[in-house]
Order: sequence, then structure tokens, then C-alpha cells
Amino acid sequence: MKKTILISGANSELASSCIKFLLKKNNLILISSNSKILKKKINNKKCLIINTKNYEFKPIIKILIKKKINLDSVIHFNGMQAFNSTNNVERDVFEKVFQANCYSFLETLKITKFPIISKNLNSIVTISSVASLKGSKGISIYSASKSALNNIVKSAALEMSKKNIRVNSIILGHIDKGMGSKVSKFLNKEQIALLKDQHPLGFGSEKDLLNAINFLLDKNKSRWITGTNFIVDGGYLI
Repeated sequence: MKKTILISGANSELASSCIKFLLKKNNLILISSNSKILKKKINNKKCLIINTKNYEFKPIIKILIKKKINLDSVIHFNGMQAFNSTNNVERDVFEKVFQANCYSFLETLKITKFPIISKNLNSIVTISSVASLKGSKGISIYSASKSALNNIVKSAALEMSKKNIRVNSIILGHIDKGMGSKVSKFLNKEQIALLKDQHPLGFGSEKDLLNAINFLLDKNKSRWITGTNFIVDGGYLI
């Protein structure tokens, strides 16, 4: 029997890979800020696509209730990178990054308030970063927002445990898609080589992330794991 998985931030590069990976065996609900672009990315495969702006989840919840959709899992991909030194951070940038990386996840968690759509929900996974645990030049706001996300996960896991809903984040190292590809554009060849040396197992791939997601969604394999910042980093944080 197919499971129903909601994916927020579905327009992101990492989400696109995850959608293709999960589509064959699951029913997918995709939350998008631009449904036209998303439909092209997934070649108009049969998914329910719901448009949203400013990470507002109330309209999404109404649609899920109206269509009598019951969720098994949620994957949160919303995120924003920012490159600013600590003495050059504007308030609007700070707010945008925290809204994308933290508030969007808090909005997503509101799904759990409605048993009609969450009675079978057992796993919520969000994507964090090694930057949340290790400082680097020029990404202080991004690092701070992902660190905050890690701690939201821990609090949410305690709150959701009574409903048997597990909440975890994946601490992701440098891979060839998503934020990793964006970071590479700001680095020269020497800097990229140095960054690669800092990953004992080399840079990762999208498959490494997808395997971790698949594990955390599987209630049989990871049923006793919650509130964890699950590290998938090729040894970067050793």
C-alpha cells in the first residue's frame, strides 16, 4: 500500500531529486511557491501540487482536510543561504533567512494539530547543515538559523512524542546539489580543494541524502529515533 508523503520546499534542487526517488512507491503532496516550474521539473507526474506564499500553511491544511488526505510522513526542504560577514548583516536579510530556515518549519508542524490529516503521521524530517555545528566565514546568519532549526527539532520531538510522531533533522555536509552547488559558485579552485580535504570521505552525492531520508521515514528501521540531528557529512565534523 502506498504511503502519502508531504514535501515542502518542493521547488528546491534537493527536493526534485527526492521527488523522483519517492514517486514510484508513494503518493506525494508537493508544496510549492511556483507550480508551473515544478510541473516542468517533474514532467507533469501525478502529484498533488499546492501553491503557497510566505510559507503560510493554513490554506494547505484546508485543502488537505477537504480532500481527506491522511499523511504518513513530512519532508521539509525549505531553506535559504546567505553570504554576509558578521559586521555586515542587514535586518531584512536576517529576517528572510530565519523565516525560510526556521519559521517555515514551525508552520509545517501545524499539520500535527489536525488529527483528520495526521492520525497516521509517524515521521517528520527537515534538512539542516554542518554549518549549524561548525562556524565558517561569511555564513553566520545561515549557520545561526540552521542551529536554531536543530533545537526546534528537539523541542518538537518531545511535544510530538505523545502522538507517536518522530521529528529529526539531517545535518548535511557538502554534496553536489542544492546549497552545496550554490556555495561552490562563491569559491575558487583552491578553496574547493580545501573544502573537499575537510571531508575525509570526499564530497557526498544526492543519493547519500536520499538514503538517510528513506531510513528516517521508515518507521520499522528508525522507530526509536527522534529529536536527533542525524549527521550525514563524510566525516566533516570529526
